[in-house]
Amino acid sequence: RSKMKSKTYEEFVEKFKPKKTTDDCYTPPAVYEAVKDWVVKEYGLGGKEIVRPFYPGGDFEDYDYPAGCVVIDNPPFSMLSKICKWYIEKNIKFFLFAPRLTLFSNNLDVTYIIDGTPSIVYENGAKVSTSFITNLDTCRIRSASGLKQAIAKAQSGGGVKSCHITSIRKM
Repeated sequence: RSKMKSKTYEEFVEKFKPKKTTDDCYTPPAVYEAVKDWVVKEYGLGGKEIVRPFYPGGDFEDYDYPAGCVVIDNPPFSMLSKICKWYIEKNIKFFLFAPRLTLFSNNLDVTYIIDGTPSIVYENGAKVSTSFITNLDTCRIRSASGLKQAIAKAQSGGGVKSCHITSIRKM
């Protein structure tokens, strides 16, 4: 009888816990470092200050961006278009994680990186098919197998490999 009561109580309490969404997908440190290392090397960002303005309770618009910095981060996916537009207006360079499913649902002058990256398993356990969006590139759409390999290795505990690039130039 106490098992039945305990289960019922746990179900009741569970209803009131906040539900996680794709906005709550915190990037595992090894995956973030693999992505950051690839971006820094790929776009020649050595010496540039890399910033991460997206954190619980943070407001990216109030963040103190150092001059010439580059944002490499995993933003709340529900605000991705707003975030990209704001960065473009403020002339802030960025490389952002983005959900593959809705990657092309905005009308922005950016580069979409769709390389078949394996789904990323985020810290909350969510498994999300992830691509990337950036204003660091001159292509409209591109792939980057080296980035895909780096993420796969990071998720399996390995290191980062070199990359091979395929791209489609903007018209």
